[in-house]
Amino acid sequence: MSEKVSTRLATPADVEALTELHCASFGPEDNVPAMLGKDFVRASFRWQVAGKQAYALVTEADGKVVGLVAVCDRSFTRPMIVACLPEFFLSFLKNPFLLFRKKLWRRLFRRPNGSAHGSSIADHPGFAQMIIGAVDATYRGNNVFLALIEATKTFSKARGSRAIRAGVYKTNIPCQRVFIKGGWFETPELETRDTVFYVAYLDTDFPSELGINIES
Repeated sequence: MSEKVSTRLATPADVEALTELHCASFGPEDNVPAMLGKDFVRASFRWQVAGKQAYALVTEADGKVVGLVAVCDRSFTRPMIVACLPEFFLSFLKNPFLLFRKKLWRRLFRRPNGSAHGSSIADHPGFAQMIIGAVDATYRGNNVFLALIEATKTFSKARGSRAIRAGVYKTNIPCQRVFIKGGWFETPELETRDTVFYVAYLDTDFPSELGINIES
């Protein structure tokens, strides 16, 4: 990769590029915003770049957005749906069969596997959650995503977060390897039916406060 690559905070001017990269990276088989359609994806990025509850970072190569990652200061599903409510309902008007798609509802309201401890961890103040991450297919394998998730530590700590959690589908082994390489801790307490979670701690006292052992 010979181009000049840089990572920065996303702005409203990036929304269309973020939307296109998202739609090129994810299909409606697994990704909830993709299931809900492009208008919802676009609305979700408008919310993310607003900076009040969430933020997005982009990686540029010669002026083109080739990577993205977004983080909410807390669990993101509810604030994202509330912020994108018109597009959310419009998705069902355009495709009524979404109402009967069990995978959509299961992933929208996923919770840790029957663990009260896991639920209390997920809802703990100061626990940010990664919303999405994607890299242009041409730039994969060049540590673009690794650099993006590393940058989230600086940005989220500045926003007052004490840790960031990221859910990765159990079938997405390459993405899991990136988080492991980046030193994120796999956290079984947060695991759901189809998602494994990795955590980056920004406050060294936070794991013990949550009752999580990261020494083993």
